[in-house]
Amino acid sequence: MALRPAKIDRYVDKPAYTRREYIRGAPGPRITIFDMGNPSGDFEFEVSLHTAEPVQIRQNALEAARTQLNRFLTKNVGRSNFHYKIRVYPFQILRENPMATGRKADRYGNGMRRPFGKPIGLAARLKKDQKILTVRVNRQHLKFALAAMKRASMKFPCKCYYRIYDREGNDITTKVLSTL
Repeated sequence: MALRPAKIDRYVDKPAYTRREYIRGAPGPRITIFDMGNPSGDFEFEVSLHTAEPVQIRQNALEAARTQLNRFLTKNVGRSNFHYKIRVYPFQILRENPMATGRKADRYGNGMRRPFGKPIGLAARLKKDQKILTVRVNRQHLKFALAAMKRASMKFPCKCYYRIYDREGNDITTKVLSTL
């Protein structure tokens, strides 16, 4: 069966469902690598992608953004010239009550008899203005980091924006963008 659209699971409208000891058949996380590039490097800038609204992001979207961003930065900047970190972890277990479709589906479908649903995947719950991912680069590679953030934001089912920080953690987005 195909994956459901992300708009179905993006809203934070249900209570948290994360206790794995009570859930049989909970899927494992698809995303396994959270740090890429050169984690010990000394970089000038930190570019972070933030959410503009409370949202749930599925692990498929996080993994797609991770692979795309890693490939783009490795190709254009080089593996030793950036550090990329995913700031969220998919704890929320998503459930689905699959309904039978097709000919004679009413004969063997259970309908609403047991509507709780089976675990189908994981998602990360984010608050408004929370960091999703962070890239640390030097000044000459800053435009590639901004382009990578724009590409990564297209993978998520919400509005996103980025901020640029210096080494001390001060927000310098407007100052830097006016010089580029």
